[in-house]
Amino acid sequence: MGLAERLAATLEHAVAADNLWILIEKDCDAAFGDLPYRLGSLSQAIEWETLKLQSRLQANLDSPRPPLFRDGHVHIGALIQFWRRLALEAEEALAARGINTLLDVGPWGGFNFALQSDGYTRMKFARLTLGVGSLPTLPLQDDGGPFFEDFLPRYRVALAAAGVSIPDEWGFHHPKRDASGQLSELSCIYYFPNHTYERRSFVKVRVSREYETVEEIILRDFLVLLERLHYQTDWRLYRETTQNVDARFDLQDFISLSHVIEGVYHRTDTEDTLLNEIKDAFKGAIREPAVLYGYWDKVVRSRWIEHLYWAIAETALGVKKYQRPVMLGRELFPKIPPKLLIPVRRHMQAYHQEVGSRRPA
Repeated sequence: MGLAERLAATLEHAVAADNLWILIEKDCDAAFGDLPYRLGSLSQAIEWETLKLQSRLQANLDSPRPPLFRDGHVHIGALIQFWRRLALEAEEALAARGINTLLDVGPWGGFNFALQSDGYTRMKFARLTLGVGSLPTLPLQDDGGPFFEDFLPRYRVALAAAGVSIPDEWGFHHPKRDASGQLSELSCIYYFPNHTYERRSFVKVRVSREYETVEEIILRDFLVLLERLHYQTDWRLYRETTQNVDARFDLQDFISLSHVIEGVYHRTDTEDTLLNEIKDAFKGAIREPAVLYGYWDKVVRSRWIEHLYWAIAETALGVKKYQRPVMLGRELFPKIPPKLLIPVRRHMQAYHQEVGSRRPA
């Protein structure tokens, strides 16, 4: 039996899916650890694929969960299970039409941003964004395609059963195309009647066929934001040229999306204190420009942006702080290296399992 067959057999007959990689790590490192692949090794690429498989095997769709919605608050563990069940049904429906794909789903952003100890969001939800990663073979068109045709009616019915009814008034927005001009990402959005640019309120389904996992989608968005903030050298100019609402959402996205790399970077005590202060400010005070830019000033002076930037550069590229200039977007896109994705995925898996276990008293 060759190595590939032996590895496959080991995984196939694994008793538990808690950590599949540990079962084949020694053989993979010995055979592929010195073979370069996407800024790392082929062994790391196999670990990444094993981790994605493990995620699917660990998805417990039948365990009892609290109600999805409670007076407008969302239980995040129940939400993730809810989305995963719908995605599996969509996979099966697409397969029946001859479209074979894998769907990886999850919340866009880090829900530790506003989460209570019982697993429900601290505030009533205004925006509900489902991220969907898929294989490149998933058909995607400017007006939707097979996935949306199957998923959206299914989603509306399930949301209504959980207590949130929305009309069939979706619109397709934010198309993204790859270098060849092919559509690589599309969002379908229902805007609530009270939605404004200042106070945004919607339900969104965001589908990518460039990235197979939600973590890749979030990480790409975060790296784009982080690079822009890192190279923002004139913060007085930023304040003069940025609308308050955009500066507020920049800060919210910085706080929320940075959650995905907690497996790579551990905040300093100062940054952790600042994080909690900003969370509290988002209850309302952050809408005051003096409060908003006061916190931006604290973020910049703490060098939090700089610390995150160089932690990612060292993990993904092996470049230490100030060793050379680094452009994360140019050097890590479009294919984010596995050695950065692995700690991100492991952290998000652990986090989702932890919030999924939270229950009301």
